[in-house]
Formats: sequence, structure tokens, C-alpha cells
Amino acid sequence: MYTDEENKKNARLGFKRVILLLALSIVASIGIGFAISQYAIKPYLAKLSEKNVYSYSVKVPQFNYYVVKIGQYSDEKDASYNLNLLTMKGIYGEILKDGENYILCLGQFMDKKDADDFSLKLNKSGINSSVALYYGPVYQVYYEKNSEKNVKEVIDRLNVFLNSLSHLSQLSYKIAFGTVSEKDIDDTEKYFKKYSNMTYNINIDENLKKILDDTKAINSQILNNFSDIKTSFELNDGNAYRLTQKLLMDSIKQYYDSMSSLK
Repeated sequence: MYTDEENKKNARLGFKRVILLLALSIVASIGIGFAISQYAIKPYLAKLSEKNVYSYSVKVPQFNYYVVKIGQYSDEKDASYNLNLLTMKGIYGEILKDGENYILCLGQFMDKKDADDFSLKLNKSGINSSVALYYGPVYQVYYEKNSEKNVKEVIDRLNVFLNSLSHLSQLSYKIAFGTVSEKDIDDTEKYFKKYSNMTYNINIDENLKKILDDTKAINSQILNNFSDIKTSFELNDGNAYRLTQKLLMDSIKQYYDSMSSLK
């Protein structure tokens, strides 16, 4: 049996033991948390940090263009039938696949004003047409910081190539309106010759090198067709517009195909 005094003393000792155990558990938790932060969380964050510091990305120049269209069909046969009717009248046209639809178009231009002018010309001649903007796909290339200079060089080269295509588009526009001159054709050809003479660093990223190689191939294909454009212009056989439009459309498709094949 304990006296009242002894019971009070034991109660005070029990309370102190509880406080001590609680303090020890808090200290232990802090110690374990510190260990986890040092040996588990901190190294993981460091890895993420390194990735963010040394990994960079850049968007490859996007290629947008305007389509002058006169019809949209769900059945390719209907689009082909109407295209044949135009061909028999000596009017150049192409069929573009757009999702589940087939677009019958009579021209593609990189400048909206050129597309609007051409559409207005068609409307005045009795062919109802409209202009639609087509956005090219957007692609990103990733690289390390030590490649930054080479990447900038590639982007600059691609912008030069796309600028050359814009001049081809303008040439096609002038042909469509009968305002083209032999000098216009020669000046446009010079842009593509300039691009073919450009060199680049062979130590660049594999994807970037592929893009440049592909644009060089497209550029060469365009140059190989300039003699036909000049001949058509000299003969005034009405074929020059078809030649420039087909070159432009094929070049756009090949550029997109090149981008989509990136690893």
C-alpha cells in the first residue's frame, strides 16, 4: 500500500517518463528524416537539376501555307472526277488529303495576299473558291548546351531554305497573273543556288544533320526543274504555273516527311 504522498511521487515520475519518451521519439524522427533527405531525396533532386541545366530544346521552323480550294469531298472519286473536268479545260489542280476529306485546290501560296488575289481571280472567272490556312506540324529537337552554336546554325539554314520556297511561291503567283519576266525566274533560281552552296558543321546532332541533308535534296530537285520552267516560259505553253505549283507542293510534303521521321 502506498501513502498519498508516495502515490503523488509515482505519478510525477510516470509523467516525466512519458515526456522523456516523447522527446526521444521526436529526436529520432528528425534524425531519420535528415538521413532520408541526405541519402535518398537530395541525390534524386540533384539528378533532376542536372537534367534541367544541361538539356535544351528548339522548335524546328514551322511551315504554314495558304490553299485556294474549290471543293471538299468525302469520296476521293468525286474529287478526282471534278479534277479531270478542270484538266480538260486546261486548268491545273491538285487533290489534298485533309483528315477524312479530299480537298480540290487550284493553288498553294505562302503569302495570304497572293492566295486571296488568286481566289478573287478565280471567282471573277466563275470558279467559286475560298482560302484556307494550313498549319504545318511543329517539331522539337533536343540538344546539349555545348551544341547550341551548331543548332543555331541549322535553324538559320532552315530559315534560308523556307525563304527560298517563299520566293518560289511568289514566282508561281506572278506566272498565274501573267506578270512574270525572265529576270524573275533567274532571280528565284539564285536563291536555291545560294542554298545549295551553303556548308555546315558535320559534327552536329544526327537529327539536325538529317534535316539539312533532306532540305539539300529538296533544293536540288527544285533546281533541276528550273530549266523546264524557263523553257515553258519561253514557249508560252501555259505549263509554267503547273510546274511551279507542283514543285512547291512536293517540297512542302517532303519537308513534312523529313520532320516526321526524326528520332
